[in-house]
Amino acid sequence: MTETRALRDADWATVERGFVVWKLLSDLAGSEEITRTRALRDLRRLAPDGEDVRPWVVTALPILLDLVTDGEQPDRGRILRLIGDLAGADRTWQLAGETLRAKQVLAGHPGLTELLSDEDPQVREAAAYTLRAVTRLAPGVLWDRYVEEPEPAVRVTLIRSCVLAGAVGSGYEPTKRRLAWVAGSDADLRVRITALTELMALLNPPPFDVETARDTLLAAYREGLNREPEPLDDEVAPLLAGRRMAARQWTPGYNQVLSAIRATYRNDAAAHLDLIERMLELDAWDAQQDALHAARPLVQRLRGDYRAVVARAAGLLRDGEPQVRAAALRLLHGVDELARPAADAVWASLPTDVERIRPNVEDGPFVWVTLGAQGPELGPAVQLLAALRDERVLPMLERLLDEVPETIDLHRAVAGYGVRARGTSRTLRRHLRALRPETFAEPWRYETHRANLLRALAAVAPNEAGEHLADKSIDVATLGLLARAGRAAAGRLPDIEATLTCGDPVLELAAARAVWLVAGDAEAATGVYDRYFDDPAARPEHAVAAIDGLKELGIRVKSRTRRLSGLTGKRTDGAVAAAAADALWWIAGKRDAAQRLGRVWETKPLVRPRIARLWVETGDTRLAARHAQAELRTALRHNLSAHGVLTGKIGDDERLLDLCRKLAGIPR
Repeated sequence: MTETRALRDADWATVERGFVVWKLLSDLAGSEEITRTRALRDLRRLAPDGEDVRPWVVTALPILLDLVTDGEQPDRGRILRLIGDLAGADRTWQLAGETLRAKQVLAGHPGLTELLSDEDPQVREAAAYTLRAVTRLAPGVLWDRYVEEPEPAVRVTLIRSCVLAGAVGSGYEPTKRRLAWVAGSDADLRVRITALTELMALLNPPPFDVETARDTLLAAYREGLNREPEPLDDEVAPLLAGRRMAARQWTPGYNQVLSAIRATYRNDAAAHLDLIERMLELDAWDAQQDALHAARPLVQRLRGDYRAVVARAAGLLRDGEPQVRAAALRLLHGVDELARPAADAVWASLPTDVERIRPNVEDGPFVWVTLGAQGPELGPAVQLLAALRDERVLPMLERLLDEVPETIDLHRAVAGYGVRARGTSRTLRRHLRALRPETFAEPWRYETHRANLLRALAAVAPNEAGEHLADKSIDVATLGLLARAGRAAAGRLPDIEATLTCGDPVLELAAARAVWLVAGDAEAATGVYDRYFDDPAARPEHAVAAIDGLKELGIRVKSRTRRLSGLTGKRTDGAVAAAAADALWWIAGKRDAAQRLGRVWETKPLVRPRIARLWVETGDTRLAARHAQAELRTALRHNLSAHGVLTGKIGDDERLLDLCRKLAGIPR
């Protein structure tokens, strides 16, 4: 046989490990399948030399190529695949050392491209793979062969090789156009989804058939085509550096394809929801996980009816796949008040028979406390229920005050319940009395912990916080706590009065509210508000705070009505004008200023909730209905920022929509 003569002609004595290679090549030319399989495996394991290959590869390549051209050789496809591995088909960037010499030998072999049209489909697929090693030779040949190739598996390999050839041959722009054509026209699902994933991995993909791409994506999820690459043999991995890199970077879900399809929907919430709901209905964990991750930014950005998505996410909290459960909880945790229908399912996911709470870094999301980067923190499920003010978690939060008192955001969660968590006040006061600076490694930790305890106590039992505020230095936070404590903080009245003229607008305005709530001194509070609410030099946020303070004083400051009316003109800042109109309604019962807020509605989206609430309170919906109806037709949330709306702001937008429905006479 030809291969036997070539084996004999080579000078194996001068080749590193020449006898071993000669023996393996002889076995490969033999008649026993088991021996040939073992020889293929051992040649791959013997070839790597760090990131390069050993010198014997260059000597062996002509012999291996002769074996491929022998029609009687039963393993021509597998041998040609081995040739591609040895010549760097999966290391196209490597153009040095023995790999470069192997590529040169392969490029000089006559008839290499003719193997693309071989009768054996395994040989054609191996040829499409092997040509990646010499992509400069055949950029156009690969695409021409794709058009003629009948086997889908071969077309998949051709598509991937065409992308690599496009980088050095005809360029990426023609390659992208051809990939878009394949994604919309090929009859085989695996070929279409391969073309889509390769297309979306390239920069600035061209327009594509969105409907076909959506159907292809859903079908690929349904058929389970997206699966994690199989692990590689460590001894062979250096030959397959590209495949090894892809395996390390692999993530579940056709994320780039899904993102590209959704990008074409722009602000069409119905189209986004239709795709996400279809993915959630599939019995495929990767489709469900990708849909849940895509739903969160969608809810934060666009208005829509998300009840079905929330209900499905609640059901997936019991899914057998932990990644799906975590993604479902992450979605619910990020949609604010919209997650309330799922509260029962979230509660059911938490352990209720915990004897002693011990945070663990390996704990999942469905625990009371987990160990975060800054220390113990509430589990995501607990954070969600606490944000929804679900009273079922209150007993466990009170336990945490004793068992894991350093838990991050624990005191804020307790404070959020207000007087409904009054039962925790005894525990909070006990901790405040027992607090000692020497028990903390650093002074700031003591101050932070004490401030958190005070904030929680002032929220749940304001009249019991006064004694603990006696020695706290005056700042904005302390003034807020004193105002909440009310008459129980009367002992700090001299400090509050001294702050009324400190010169800092923020401190003075906070002190004015505190002096009213602690001592009922409307005159002292009004003296501060008068300095800021209609001063042209005052910043808008200071003027708004002063006007809100006057509103809180009510009829006691009716004499300021004319001055407030002067703030509702066109030259006034929109936020100040809205606050003035609101105050005029509550102080003097005047609604004419509220009727002139259409200009502010159009120019100040963040003020719309206040204006809508005022219009509802005044009952004058005749002029407001037009603005409300236009708001209901707007797809984007009113408080959308450049990076998407913040989690806690979704509820603000939903409340605005409820007010707009009332103004427009539309039932919920």
